[in-house]
Amino acid sequence: MDGRQGAAWRRGAVCVIIRPAGETDRQAIAKLHAASWRDSYADVIAPDYLAAIDANMTRHWSGLEPGEGDVLLLAEAPEPLGFILAWDGEPAWVNTLHVMPAHRSEGIGVALMAEAARRFRAQGRSRLYLDVLTTNARAIAFYRRLGGVAGGVKDKLVGGRMLPNLRIDFPDLGTIIAGS
Repeated sequence: MDGRQGAAWRRGAVCVIIRPAGETDRQAIAKLHAASWRDSYADVIAPDYLAAIDANMTRHWSGLEPGEGDVLLLAEAPEPLGFILAWDGEPAWVNTLHVMPAHRSEGIGVALMAEAARRFRAQGRSRLYLDVLTTNARAIAFYRRLGGVAGGVKDKLVGGRMLPNLRIDFPDLGTIIAGS
């Protein structure tokens, strides 16, 4: 994980900071991740899985080990508002991007994607991709606005169920950065 300082911008009177997440941020990320899943996936994830989502996310985040070139960023103002986890590679892979439901459409997702793209570009990467549930029209529209190109659909295990996911490719990290 890159140790550089993060980015900052103002959202009204509040300063939002995007910075590399560390070990001490894992619990906050797990809570944020669980809250976003409850809001976004209630119609596609089994209720029993969502009932245990806090414990599942705590377990997941406590065992996760990002590598040196991977990107794990947290947006806060000062409370955690969103995060992104992306694995290094060519193309890089955005594993997960979540913003607290009450703070969506405030530019946090765009800023997280752009900062991840900047960091990967600094590492010599030029492309990235991600997978998004085909039922998540809001997220698909968001990624397309950032220059993402829809690819194929494949089933992936999400929340204990095999669900169709659309691949979104970003053939040029510059389009994400320019969209911020």
